[in-house]
Amino acid sequence: MEIPPPGPGTPPEDVAVAWNDLDGAGKRARALEVAGELFAREGLDASMPSLAEAIGVGVGSIYRQIGRKEDVIAALVAHRIERVAEQFEAAADGPDPWLALRDVTHAVVAEALEDHVTHEAWAISLEHPEVRAVRPRASAALEALVERARVHGSLRPDAGAQDLRLAFRAAKEVEALGEGGAHRLADLVLRGMAADGGA
Repeated sequence: MEIPPPGPGTPPEDVAVAWNDLDGAGKRARALEVAGELFAREGLDASMPSLAEAIGVGVGSIYRQIGRKEDVIAALVAHRIERVAEQFEAAADGPDPWLALRDVTHAVVAEALEDHVTHEAWAISLEHPEVRAVRPRASAALEALVERARVHGSLRPDAGAQDLRLAFRAAKEVEALGEGGAHRLADLVLRGMAADGGA
C-alpha cells in the first residue's frame, strides 16, 4: 500500500510536471507523497503552510485536493493499512500457516519501526471515514490468517488476532527500550499463541 515517503530531499518522480499541469489524481498523489516525507521527517506537528511550501503550492490547493490536515494524515494511514492488508492476504498463500503467520508478523513490525507516520497517526485517524473504509479488509485478512493457523493446529484455542495487534501497536515503544525489543516482543507473543509454545 505504499506511498512510502521518499528520502529527505528527494523530489517526487513527477516533480518535472508543473502542479497546474497535473490532473486531480496527480495533484493528490504528489501532495501525499510530499506529506509522507514531511511528516516522517518533522512529525505530525508540521503545519499545513510548511506542507504547502514543500509542495510548492498554496495551502488552498491542498484543501481543494485532499482537505484538512487530518484528512491528509488519514489518507496516508489508509494507504498504509491497505499495504498491510495486502501482506496478510499474500501470507495466506504460504504452504505452512504457522511460518506464514510468523514471517508476516515480523514484516509488519519491521515496517512499523520504519514508518513514523503510521505509528503516530493511528490513534488520531482511527475514526476518520477514509481509515474506517479500509480497516475491515486488513482486519479480515489478519483474522483469516490466524484462523488458518488455528485450523492447522498451530495455535492455542484462546489465541487470536488481538494478540498480534498488541505487538504491532507497541512496536515503537518497546524498541525504544532497546534495539531488537520490538521483534523480541513479537516472538514472545507468537510463542504465547502457539499450541506448542513455539517450539
